[in-house]
Amino acid sequence: MVRRRPAASTRAAVAHPGAAAPALPRRVLLPRAGRAGAGPHLRARALRPLRGGRPGRPGRLPEPGGLVLPAPPAERPLRGLRALHADRRAGALRGRSAVTLILIFLPILAAALVGLLDDPRAEAAKRGALMIALVTLLASLGAYLAYPLASGGFVGEFKLEWLPLVGSSFHVGLDGLSLPFVTLTPLLTAVSVLASWRKTEKGFFALMLLLQGALVGVFAALDLIVFFLFFEAVLVPMYFKIALWGYEQRRYAAVKFLIYSLVGSVFMLAAMLATAYLAAPALGRVSFDYLDLVSVAGYLALLPAAGWLFWGFALAFLIKLPAVPLHTWLPHAHTQAPTAGSIFLAGLLLKMGGYGLIRFNLALFPGELERFANLLAVVALVSIVYGAYVTLAQRDLKRLIANSSVNHMGYVLLGIASMTAVGLHGAVYQMVAHGVITGLMFLMVGLLADRTHTREIAAMKGVYNAAPKLGAVLWLALLGGLGLPGLAGFLGEFQSLWGGFLAEVTRNYVWFAVFGIVILAGAMLWTIQRVLLGKAEAALDDLNAVELAAAAPLVFLAVLLGLVPAALTPWIDAGVQPLVTLLQEVLK
Repeated sequence: MVRRRPAASTRAAVAHPGAAAPALPRRVLLPRAGRAGAGPHLRARALRPLRGGRPGRPGRLPEPGGLVLPAPPAERPLRGLRALHADRRAGALRGRSAVTLILIFLPILAAALVGLLDDPRAEAAKRGALMIALVTLLASLGAYLAYPLASGGFVGEFKLEWLPLVGSSFHVGLDGLSLPFVTLTPLLTAVSVLASWRKTEKGFFALMLLLQGALVGVFAALDLIVFFLFFEAVLVPMYFKIALWGYEQRRYAAVKFLIYSLVGSVFMLAAMLATAYLAAPALGRVSFDYLDLVSVAGYLALLPAAGWLFWGFALAFLIKLPAVPLHTWLPHAHTQAPTAGSIFLAGLLLKMGGYGLIRFNLALFPGELERFANLLAVVALVSIVYGAYVTLAQRDLKRLIANSSVNHMGYVLLGIASMTAVGLHGAVYQMVAHGVITGLMFLMVGLLADRTHTREIAAMKGVYNAAPKLGAVLWLALLGGLGLPGLAGFLGEFQSLWGGFLAEVTRNYVWFAVFGIVILAGAMLWTIQRVLLGKAEAALDDLNAVELAAAAPLVFLAVLLGLVPAALTPWIDAGVQPLVTLLQEVLK
């Protein structure tokens, strides 16, 4: 297949293995050298012509297919993306690096302790889970507020060489892209614990803590193997949460969720292994380190297998997002999961897909993202319109919210496909806002279903009159779900659409995406009319103190992120801007 980015001489070498190898105008992305803590600016450095060796240094290495790869360098300069992070200390805990480890492993250790408790009524388990969630929430808020917005980069880095024979290390860290999700994770864990306060099984709360630790590990991982391990670790507690504490068809939903996830993971693992192997000539060694691989993104862009590697990652993330037609596991999982499971699914697990597309597909294969942007935009458009239409047709209130997530995450994919700064910013903002708004919707619907013993919309009427507090919060959540200005759901959608309009490749799709906005707004307003308005047919208990405590932080964030976007945008800017620069350098 003819690729348009490499020069003509490079294409000739790929197409005709027998031809003389030309000098390759390749570019390896390295940061601008400077003082510690400097901003994450990237520059491109052309590789030397590879026609012959120099004294003490080998020449070119012919590879299958005629593509000439650079020989392993004799020395690797102590410059790279990692040089920008002043607090990085490999193999040791220094300064804020302890925070990242606490956020990951404290919930996991607490889950093990909860499992060992002699606690038949789970009183100690639920209180302990809530305490751990609140402690880690405070720690993540501290890291969030202390993040150096001016310089950017990664903070709280910790690196320990644990699999040196395969080039993998336990490398974690936090930046402007990961911090919003790392902070959202313990918050939604605390909300889920409060929403499940009547549960009496300690295993239920132990699984919550395992989920929290694994999810933070996903968002903090800076090594491909570490990311994969945490990515898979999330599946285990989520599977048991659905299969053991779900509704009538819980086992079917849990197995379907697991199968879809594992199929995507197989392709992602193959892509990770191939990426590390194929990047080895440029790095001089096999490495699964994210920062090492990003530093040779320009080199990876010229590999004949780049497209296959891109889709190996993308398939796993599109399943998690989820994007049509890979979304069919989602309605079943949401409908059958307990309330806490739905909050985790909508608020955090779906974000693994969008986060992965930005962190890995965009950063490692920006050229392939440009190449397939048109296809991704089509998938995004279908997800937006189809998700809205199916939402309108639902009779089950929980299933309605589940299908609305397909619509909402379509905007995330559209923003990523636009490859613009505003589009990427909108994609991240939309994911955070969706976690807050949809988490609140599932919380209220779960509490309402516990009172009415049904999720059928036709069986609900006059909820606002019967239970004013519950009705008011659900009303606000549904308005946030339709993207009402002034609430969190508006800005992310608007920026994603505006970014799509600014990019020529996605501009025409934006006009059709407007239909999705109109249809979803109609679905949400119709739901408000049918469920909240009218005369109540039966008395309902209103929200108690524990339930109000669960809803309060999400209501606060839904309003705060709608009226004061500066509470989030500087962090997103710090995380997105280096990736925008990377796109510009590789695609130049």
